[in-house]
Amino acid sequence: MWEKINKFVHSHVVLSTSLLGILFMLAILAVGILTMLNMQSTIGLILFTAWQIVLTCVAVFLMRKLHIFDISDFKFKNIGKGFLLGWLFIVLSVILFFLNFTQLPEDSLIKPNLLNLLIVVLHPFIGTGLLEEVLARGLILKILLKKMGYSKKGIINACIISSAIFGIIHIVNITHSDFLSVASQIIYATALGLLFAALYLRIKTLIVPILLHGFVNLSGQIFNAIALQPDTQPESDILAVIINTLLVSIPFIIVGFILLKKVKPDEIVTEKNFA
Repeated sequence: MWEKINKFVHSHVVLSTSLLGILFMLAILAVGILTMLNMQSTIGLILFTAWQIVLTCVAVFLMRKLHIFDISDFKFKNIGKGFLLGWLFIVLSVILFFLNFTQLPEDSLIKPNLLNLLIVVLHPFIGTGLLEEVLARGLILKILLKKMGYSKKGIINACIISSAIFGIIHIVNITHSDFLSVASQIIYATALGLLFAALYLRIKTLIVPILLHGFVNLSGQIFNAIALQPDTQPESDILAVIINTLLVSIPFIIVGFILLKKVKPDEIVTEKNFA
C-alpha cells in the first residue's frame, strides 16, 4: 500500500502536499472547535495541545513512510546560528508583544491562574509551533524537495509552494476571526513560512523554527492568561490591515530570499540520508 502511496505522492507532488495540508487543517479545525466550545478554556487548550501533539506524531509517521525522515531535524544543533539568522522573528515577537500590550483595555490585567498560564506559555511551542513546523517544513517542504530536486530552482520552487500551503492552512482561524483579519494572516503566514523554510535549509534542524514560531505566537497569546479579554473585537480597518500586512510580509519575503540565495544545494541533506 505504501509503495502505491509513495508513487502517487511523488507523481502528483503539488496535489498531494496540498491535500495533506487540507487534511491536517480539517483535523485541527474539528477538534479545535469541539475543545474550545465545549470545555473550560484551560481544559480546552490542554486537550487541543494534546491533539496537536498527536497530529505531529502522525506527520512524523508519514515522514518515515515517505522516506523523508531525518533524525537530525530534531537535534539541538546550530541553535546560536539559527537565532542569529532568525533575528527578524525575534524583532517581530517583541513588536507584537508591545502592540498587544498597549491595546489592552484599562484595568484588564489580572492575577493569572498558574495552570492556565503554564499551558498558555507552553502551547505555542509544544502545540502550534511543533505541529506547524513538522508539517510544513518537515513533511510538505521535504516532499516537494525530493520531487523538485536540490538545484537552486528546485529549492526556491519548493519553498514558495510549501509556504503558500502553510499560509492557506491558516484559514482555520475564520472560526474566531473576521474575513479581513484571516486574509491578512494567510498573507503574512506565507511570508513567514518562506523565511522559516529558508532558515530550516540553512541550519538543517526544525528545533530553531519551532522555537521562533513559538515566540511569535506567544507574544500575542500570553495576554489570554494575564488579562481579561473583551467580549467583542473591534472591526478591522481595511487600510490599517493592508498597511500592517505589508509591513510584516515584505521584510520577511526579502530576508527569506536573501537566506535562500546563500543555501548551497550540495549542503542540503539529500534523500540518501533519509530513513
